[in-house]
Amino acid sequence: MPRRGLHALFLGLLAVGALALVGGTLLSPRLVSVSPAEGAVVASGAAEVVLTFSQPVRADTLADHVRFSPDTPGEWRSQGRQAIFVPQKPWPPGSTVHVQISPGLKASNGLPLWRGKIWSFAVAQAQLAYLWPANEAYLYVWDPLTRRSHPLTHIGDILAYAPGARGRYVYFSARSRRGADLFVLDRTVLTAEGLPRTQVLLDCGADQCLDPAPAPNGRWLAYTRDDGPQRLTRVHLLNLHTQTDTVVPPADHETYGPIWSADGTLAYYDAQRHGYVLWQPAEAKPVAFLPNDTGEAAVWSPDGASIVAVEMLLQSPARPGSTPTSPADAPYYAAHLWRYQWQPRLNRTDLTGDPNLEDGTPAFSPDGQWLAFGRKALDPAHWTPGRQVWLMSPDGRNARQITHAPDFNHLDFAWHPTLPWLVYARTNQVDFTQPPEIWRYDLEEDRQEKLIVNGIMPCWLP
Repeated sequence: MPRRGLHALFLGLLAVGALALVGGTLLSPRLVSVSPAEGAVVASGAAEVVLTFSQPVRADTLADHVRFSPDTPGEWRSQGRQAIFVPQKPWPPGSTVHVQISPGLKASNGLPLWRGKIWSFAVAQAQLAYLWPANEAYLYVWDPLTRRSHPLTHIGDILAYAPGARGRYVYFSARSRRGADLFVLDRTVLTAEGLPRTQVLLDCGADQCLDPAPAPNGRWLAYTRDDGPQRLTRVHLLNLHTQTDTVVPPADHETYGPIWSADGTLAYYDAQRHGYVLWQPAEAKPVAFLPNDTGEAAVWSPDGASIVAVEMLLQSPARPGSTPTSPADAPYYAAHLWRYQWQPRLNRTDLTGDPNLEDGTPAFSPDGQWLAFGRKALDPAHWTPGRQVWLMSPDGRNARQITHAPDFNHLDFAWHPTLPWLVYARTNQVDFTQPPEIWRYDLEEDRQEKLIVNGIMPCWLP
């Protein structure tokens, strides 16, 4: 071929290559935006990471090309040009999350991302939720860093509430004109008034829908509803994905007090059977039964291997026939803490032990090292109007008293998810004109501090 022909061929191939390069560059995915933005501070550890590209990307290449520090389990989903990472657990409160996107991530057309990105965002400290004022019961949060409070709802008369496992959603029950309905608020979506968006989750009509308890996997919401025979209260399961609602069987029994384990087992009290039923929603069947005559408050251990429940027991007189001068001399009921373990066989342990003591409102620390509870003595020499804050090991050992305010009843214990803080409410038992209070106890500093006046039902939001 003549030299001129070779030169023309070379130029032609060069032009084709340049066009292919330009075309490939134009068709390759580009990262358009990220959320949360660089340097943003998100209020909830449930924040999702949203990557917007110039074109759809392959979901199967995201996990290999997007890294988080601290690392957290989660799942990716695609919506058009967006790739969304949904963490299974909240980002640690007070942490900085670093995100690195490396080149090579592929678009749906097979072309790779040429330019990566590194950025970070911060997660606010866990916030303390509570109802305020006590007689109107709006949902508020208190920020430990600013030490300021602000409202979360414009709806009052809230009867009970509970955050979802990741902290994005808060479910609550509030009075309506005829009964009590269920609501859900989304902490990541704000209205024009600056409050989280709140929606009716279930209009219960004239029924009382109470005690919302979201499952750890975000699929189920257990709650109670007085729609049984003769208006018996029954535990319902609302599927949050399909909005289907079912009664936990047997439908003709009075059931209440739903609580979830970390692995998604539901426990509730069956009044006809006199005990707690452990229920697997996915399989729709019971897995264990824990006998208990009175069905008081109960709580799961963090590892899901045991339950601590309160039971009112009739104590026999120590000296039958004598003139009663103390509880030990006459029949009386005392609330004790019982620890239930059912693997490999059912075992019940009385953690209170002493018949002259009364315990209630148990709450496990997140690491399972401590059990907080309220205690008071029943013998005349040590009796007090209110229960005091106590801590002990889950096996009942190392019990120690924290508060010494005999006129106040201490209850509603809530542990901070990462810090050694225990918050609780207290009420004056000798002067009912005094408003309730919310206090914090710092285990490391052994220090108590009043946080909120006229607040009730504290709970940490991750």
